Amino acid sequence: MALTSAAVLLSSVLLVMSASLSKTLRHKPPNECEWLAVTAYGDETIASQTVSDEQEVALHCRVRTMNSELEKTNFSIIQPQYTVKLKIECNSQLYLLSSLGSGTFQTLIDLRELTIDSCKLNSLSRESFRGLRQLRNLTVVTHNNDWTSVNMEVQSDTFLEELNMLERLDLSHNNIAKLPEGVFCSLQNLVYLNLTRNRLRHLELFHFGSSGQNKCGASLQVLDLSYNNFDSINSQVFSHLTNLQDLYLQGNVISVIGDHGFDGLSALSVLNIASNRLVNLAPELFADTRDLREMYLQNNTINVLAPGLFNELSQLLVLDLSENQLTEEWVNAATFTGLVRLVFLSMSNNNITKLDAMIFRDLYRLRSLRLDNNGVQYLPENVFSSLTDMRTLMLSSNKLTRIDQFTFDGLPSLNQLSLDNNQIQYIDPEALRNSTDLEYLHLNGNKLYDIPAVLNNIPNLKTLDLGYNQITDIFNTSFPAMSQLIGLKLLKNQISNVSKGVFDRLPELHLINLANNKIQKIEAGTFDNNTRLVAVRVDGNYLRDVGGLFSKLSNLVWLNISENFLEWFDYALIPTGLQWLDIHGNQITELGNHYELETQLTGFDASNNKLTEVTGSSIPDKVQNLYLSNNQISKIQSYAFFKKPNLTQVDLTGNRLKTLNPQSLRISTVPAGRTMPQFLVGNNPFVCDCSMQWLQVYSVEPDRNKPKLVDLETATCEVIYNRGESRVLLKEASEEQFLCQYDMECAKRSTCDCCDFDACDCKMICPTNCTCFHSVSSTSNVVDCSSAGYINRVPEKIPMNTTVLYLDGNTIKTLSTHTFLGRKILKVLYLNSSNVERVQNRTFHGLKELEVLHLDENRISTLYGDEFYGLDKLKELYLNHNRITYINSTTFRFLQQLTILRLDHNRIAQFPVWRLSPTLTHLTLAENQWSCACDFVQQMKEFLQYASDAVVDAEQVRCLDHSGGYNIFSDNGTVCGPTTPSSVEKPLNTSSNTIEGALNAGNLTVPTKTIIQRPDVQDYIPILIVSFSAVFFIIVAAMMVYVFRHEMKVWCHSRFGVRIFCKSTEFEMDERDKLFDAFVSYSSKDETFVIEELAPILENGDPSYKLCLHYREFPVGGYISDTIVQAVESSKRTIMVLSENFIKSEWCRFEFKSAHHQVLRDKRKRLIVILLGEVPNKDLDPDIRLYLKTNSYLQWGDKHFWEKLKFALPDVPNNQRPKAINHKHHHHHHHHHRGVHNNYSRPLAIHI
Repeated sequence: MALTSAAVLLSSVLLVMSASLSKTLRHKPPNECEWLAVTAYGDETIASQTVSDEQEVALHCRVRTMNSELEKTNFSIIQPQYTVKLKIECNSQLYLLSSLGSGTFQTLIDLRELTIDSCKLNSLSRESFRGLRQLRNLTVVTHNNDWTSVNMEVQSDTFLEELNMLERLDLSHNNIAKLPEGVFCSLQNLVYLNLTRNRLRHLELFHFGSSGQNKCGASLQVLDLSYNNFDSINSQVFSHLTNLQDLYLQGNVISVIGDHGFDGLSALSVLNIASNRLVNLAPELFADTRDLREMYLQNNTINVLAPGLFNELSQLLVLDLSENQLTEEWVNAATFTGLVRLVFLSMSNNNITKLDAMIFRDLYRLRSLRLDNNGVQYLPENVFSSLTDMRTLMLSSNKLTRIDQFTFDGLPSLNQLSLDNNQIQYIDPEALRNSTDLEYLHLNGNKLYDIPAVLNNIPNLKTLDLGYNQITDIFNTSFPAMSQLIGLKLLKNQISNVSKGVFDRLPELHLINLANNKIQKIEAGTFDNNTRLVAVRVDGNYLRDVGGLFSKLSNLVWLNISENFLEWFDYALIPTGLQWLDIHGNQITELGNHYELETQLTGFDASNNKLTEVTGSSIPDKVQNLYLSNNQISKIQSYAFFKKPNLTQVDLTGNRLKTLNPQSLRISTVPAGRTMPQFLVGNNPFVCDCSMQWLQVYSVEPDRNKPKLVDLETATCEVIYNRGESRVLLKEASEEQFLCQYDMECAKRSTCDCCDFDACDCKMICPTNCTCFHSVSSTSNVVDCSSAGYINRVPEKIPMNTTVLYLDGNTIKTLSTHTFLGRKILKVLYLNSSNVERVQNRTFHGLKELEVLHLDENRISTLYGDEFYGLDKLKELYLNHNRITYINSTTFRFLQQLTILRLDHNRIAQFPVWRLSPTLTHLTLAENQWSCACDFVQQMKEFLQYASDAVVDAEQVRCLDHSGGYNIFSDNGTVCGPTTPSSVEKPLNTSSNTIEGALNAGNLTVPTKTIIQRPDVQDYIPILIVSFSAVFFIIVAAMMVYVFRHEMKVWCHSRFGVRIFCKSTEFEMDERDKLFDAFVSYSSKDETFVIEELAPILENGDPSYKLCLHYREFPVGGYISDTIVQAVESSKRTIMVLSENFIKSEWCRFEFKSAHHQVLRDKRKRLIVILLGEVPNKDLDPDIRLYLKTNSYLQWGDKHFWEKLKFALPDVPNNQRPKAINHKHHHHHHHHHRGVHNNYSRPLAIHI
């Protein structure tokens, strides 16, 4: 209360102080409000922050609520003078009640217009608007109907005295259910009253008619009572509204109108009572409304029109009787008599089956007639003869079967005729002879078998729709000369062939639709004379070839040839200016671009075909939306989407993609602020092999050169090796599941040089009859030899870096000592179901990382104690389902991290399980032959009770004797008597009952001896160990230097610029005069890689190299073979970018191949081969294959690629020349190059 009082006091002080403020500060708007200047015409314009004192202004305030429990609103701080308009807009999302307090606006003495929008008010009273004597326009729109529990109540004195100047009142959307009687009678100047979207029911309460006690509304001109709950209009209910011009009653539930319901409405011009429940209208209903211009009666249930109902409405222009239940019984020759000025008449969606021949005789000014969706079966001759001014005639969706010669006589001005969706089989050739101005003719959805001859008489036709008929043939004479025809639709007919010349007399044709016919062939050149064609549809036919049809249509923008039987496609088939192409649903196997054309396509749908590969040349450079879903795509070429800067969306779903490399989705860098392109890749049979792990950490940022994969979260992949679920969500697959199968692989190829030798730990050879898999980082290496037929031996040459080994399902009776020696990173070993009978001591020695060991379901009978020696990190050991009878007490002493141990289903009689490691969380002991000796049973029982959480089958543990035995866990002591707790060792505690504990307890006596020592060689052991270690270290270091000599060379060169272990050769001395540092030979299809990736780093890096690029530098017209040979001779090195494109294109050309053969034979030491992507070994030339076998090569994507490449290139002194100029801006197609170079790169022809 104190805070509120302070606020009121502060407002009062501000009001007093405002009188002394300067004029420029008086109109500073309150918070959440803005000023708008009001012009002399009443319009509102944006005002400056402060306005002059004489300027009339409008104030627009946006608040959360008005005088609610959330906040209080004080309008007294608003400058009262010259504020003529006020709009208060509340937050429509907050469902809090607002209120108008007493005298809320009383200080605004000049206010002429007040608008309250979206403020949830539940009442209006006289006090709400006290002081607003100048108010002319009042709008209170609360939208309470969005919050149905709140009604607005209007007090009877709301509009008394204070608002007698009011001219416009809008109380719509307030959920008002009832108004006081005569509440508007005091508003003598009111001309506009809007009460739409409330819940009012009784018209009599307004006192607008003689039944009221007061005469109200005499000044009203517009009354909107639409969308309320009025159900009837009684006679003379509006009789006082003598000046009313527009009356809106649509959207109520009115079913009855009294005979004199509209009496007194002598000035009425517009009457709308559509969407009610009217059945009939009284004959004298419109006796006092003879000035009606527009009448809307649609969407009722009217089935009777009294004779002469409209006869006196000679001023009527618009009459809408659609969506009723009228029949020809009440729509006859007398119905529209006298409507001589009628312009628009609609009787659509009724039940009229025939028309009287004289029905329209007085409607000679009618321009639009709608008779669609009736049941008209026949049109009398000359029925429209009096409609000489008719422009639009709608007869769609009737039951007409024929059009006779005189049916449309008298329609010289007809512009649009719709006869679609009838049953027309015949049209008289002369039926439209008088309608020569007809421009739009719709005959679709009928039963026509031929192109109708009636077209000969309508030469000005612009649109002709003959779709959905039964037309079988079109001939050169089918279409007369129609020089203005723009659109022709023939879809869904039975047309089988289209011959050349059939459309020659339609020169202005812009659109033609031949979709969904049975067209098997369209003759080449059919559209050659229709050069203005913009859009063509021939989809849904039986076409196998579209050659020679569209290439000359320079204006063609939109083409749909989908759902045909096309087997091949080339961009040469379409004009270069085409922007949208749809070829989906064909049998196309390749998107050819033989001539490397650049099209303007922005939208391209090639889905549902038989495409197998996506290449850069198969995708238009300017495409925005690309749809390639549901094909057979199994490969996406690297950089296929590069240099497509307009890409917005690409759909690759439903294909056969198994793997993706990072470069296959590479796009041009997207500028900041622009939305990233969206790619869809789901529903592909992705395989989670080692090449797909990059997708798990896929991110668009920060480089912005990768698209957004919008469905990556739901994409699944097949785990290449998993004995459980075969498909998993790609994003949820673990790192160990991204594996690749191999027969022979070199682990850590970049750091290991011994793979060419048999005795090499890096070399992974998959054993016979096994399958092997490795991860991309070789941290996971799975070897599966399950059921591989091995008898009494394990496979030879199990890879040293195996992490998971499956040997189950074989027959290995004895596991020998040191069987798995050297497999230092093996983590999981399966030897279950392998008929193992004996495990020798230290069988698993060397398996320092082993965590899981399966020996279950074998025939092991005895464990002597050292079988698990060295398994320090073992966590899970499975020995269940064997024949174990004896376990040495020291068997598990090495397993200090064991958490799971299964011993169930064996033949164990006694074993001190309470001495097992305390780390166990899962132990099984049931289904053994435990002894029933009381001492053992007592200790076992206490152990089971104490460790019942860890022993998962404690309640099933039984002892066995001659009487059958009993359950140890539930034994109540009746057999052996009660247990003495002090005599039982602590379960799962290895600190008691040890040798040390026995000694401390005095239970063990240790005899003493006198030992006479003599000097021995042990004094020299430290010296020998140090010496041996030094020699061993030197040997290992020497071996390491030899093995990794290549890496050391590269590292020293990249770090210090020094070449070690290298000798200068004669040809290196002769290289000083060479023009180029390197000649780069590559396929034109790999030009993006060379220009965007390879060349910029080498030419603009440090050091910078001078490169001779095949397609950039070669002169046009020269001999390929000679040019290549001389380019090699002019270069210190030759770089060959070897890719699948190179093998399939350039390498197939004889002169190219022969020139490179000379390089391979003569310059082998100078050749650098870069492998780009996957290159099939079977496609390689024997010389290249030999080179790759006997020399090292570089793989694009290797993390040390650039260091190795620069090491292979000649040294470039930094002070000899500046960096090469960037060639990126010289990038063109190879057939446009003219050998332009900078000062350091002269044309090759001059050099030669």
